[in-house]
Amino acid sequence: MSVLRILHLYPRELGINGDAGNVLALAERARWRGVEAEVVTHAPGGELPTSVDIVHIGSGPLSSQRAVVGDVERIAPELRRWRDGGVPILAIAGGWQLLGTEIETPDGETLAGAGVFPTRAVLGSRRHVAEVVVRTRDGLTLAGFENHSAATTLEGGEPLGDIVSGFGNGDRTEGVVVGSAIGTHLHGPVLPMNPALADRMLQTALRGELPPVAQTERVDRYATNARRAIAERLNVSL
Repeated sequence: MSVLRILHLYPRELGINGDAGNVLALAERARWRGVEAEVVTHAPGGELPTSVDIVHIGSGPLSSQRAVVGDVERIAPELRRWRDGGVPILAIAGGWQLLGTEIETPDGETLAGAGVFPTRAVLGSRRHVAEVVVRTRDGLTLAGFENHSAATTLEGGEPLGDIVSGFGNGDRTEGVVVGSAIGTHLHGPVLPMNPALADRMLQTALRGELPPVAQTERVDRYATNARRAIAERLNVSL
């Protein structure tokens, strides 16, 4: 691969919780390993690139979801094709809801999603705002921050992990995994906070192991300290 192409969907509309940091982390961690990275942004009405290596969509309020839901429907077939082709996808909170099957709003309105994830989100009046610790089904312990009002039902796929502390999906699980696609409520942003997850996505996209280098070892120490601080405040173990 000559250039790693990262597609960032709707950064203006769905970017209120610092989730653009996930894109920055992916690009920089690739560059530190000598891989050239290109970030391509997509806005409503725009054309998608013919090929991508990673897809990211961040979070936003219901008003922003309404602003892009029509475009999400338009590009949904390509997103599903990329998912089925093994392209890593990271969808955060409101963006994940849009890539699910549907969103039910507090007033009973239903917004159709892209069907990338077999998940349904019901938005309520109570917001879940807290630091979170999650143990994934394959051995990672993730830490981050949630800020959402959704109860999320999985109608397929597998949870990203189990809640140690926090609300998550609402049933003691958090997130969803379908192949190489991940949906999660975790901000932080989640990838700088949990660089092992970032490197897993990069390894899938690049089809190879990624050795640690001086830059990753340095920033990963900060991430470790941040996760430990969250765990200590929540009185849980990593």
